[in-house]
Amino acid sequence: MEVAKEEKDRSVKDPPRPAVYRFVQKTLDSFFAESKNKEEDNENHDFTKAFTQKCDQINSASLMGTMEHNYKERASRLAYLLLHFTQHTYIINSVLSDAYAACTNLQSRTTVFNELMRSVDWGRISVFSFGGGPAADVMGVLMWLHRFGFQTKVQAATAETCKKWEETTNSMYKMLQFESGDDNIKPSPQQTYTHNLWKKLDGEIKFFKSSLKSNATLFKTSSKEMVAIGQADIVTLPFALSSVAEAPEISDAIQCMINAIKPGALLVYVDHTEGPQTELMNNLAYWCGMRRIYFMKEMNYSMPKYEAADILTDYSKDLKKPVPRDTKVTAIVYKKPSGYSYDRRMKMSKREQNNIKQAQMRLKKSNPDFKLFRPSFY
Repeated sequence: MEVAKEEKDRSVKDPPRPAVYRFVQKTLDSFFAESKNKEEDNENHDFTKAFTQKCDQINSASLMGTMEHNYKERASRLAYLLLHFTQHTYIINSVLSDAYAACTNLQSRTTVFNELMRSVDWGRISVFSFGGGPAADVMGVLMWLHRFGFQTKVQAATAETCKKWEETTNSMYKMLQFESGDDNIKPSPQQTYTHNLWKKLDGEIKFFKSSLKSNATLFKTSSKEMVAIGQADIVTLPFALSSVAEAPEISDAIQCMINAIKPGALLVYVDHTEGPQTELMNNLAYWCGMRRIYFMKEMNYSMPKYEAADILTDYSKDLKKPVPRDTKVTAIVYKKPSGYSYDRRMKMSKREQNNIKQAQMRLKKSNPDFKLFRPSFY
């Protein structure tokens, strides 16, 4: 009985597993404290009430993208962080993990991601996001790199119509860093994890006031957005086409964006399963010479158990609907063909190999027809 009691006490003292929800909680705590200080100067403004109303409004929407709502108010931006930020990070992390595993052959140590892996080995990659809002997909890329043990720096940029996201996002990402004036204080596992993600980020995230809907700059090859896209190793489209796929000018904007992507770079597309956006994306990618290297028509994603819903109870308890934890999306990864051969990867850690094996086993279990990548098949 005493042994069992000691084991129980020890298990209680063990620190919780790092979770993105805890980072979101820390972020909301900081922003709410700042907003309440401003609230004292404005007696007629109840920030908590406005936040709850925005949460219910966004949570009742049929689409998850950032383009369906007005995010000029801080309450709206924080509501989006609570409802969708964590889920979007895990979706991008999962898509990249599964795509890399599906496109890698451990026996020959060759991969369709060869150009990206070359940049990873050199120690620097670039990521560009369309309509990323708080750049959740950038966080997802950082998590993927950490998951596989890749030691590289990430230069990130995003195109977003609401410039208010810039201050919120960069302030939020600074909170990933662990700082302490006392050298004797050791960081918790949560602090260590978020600090490791922060170390991968090379400076602040650059923001461009642009989108596929407001796309004048996408038709100028010398614009800053097009230059940034041309330098990117990974371009992401997270829920960016759902509300604009039927607009007549969108096709031209997407074509200009795809043509600007450099050879060997990846285009990661994630959107809702319903609607014309996936067919439009496939057709335009085909005509622009992109190759589809990973495709999940219906990807059912559920939040991991260690991302406990009760972590965010203080902010979600008054909502009409709970914070979303399950979703169904279409996920596609395209690659711009290049002339590089499939070089044998000399650097492949045990951590990377184990993650690839686990992902391949998971893919085989969920997709009986799944076949390992062979260079001759591509």
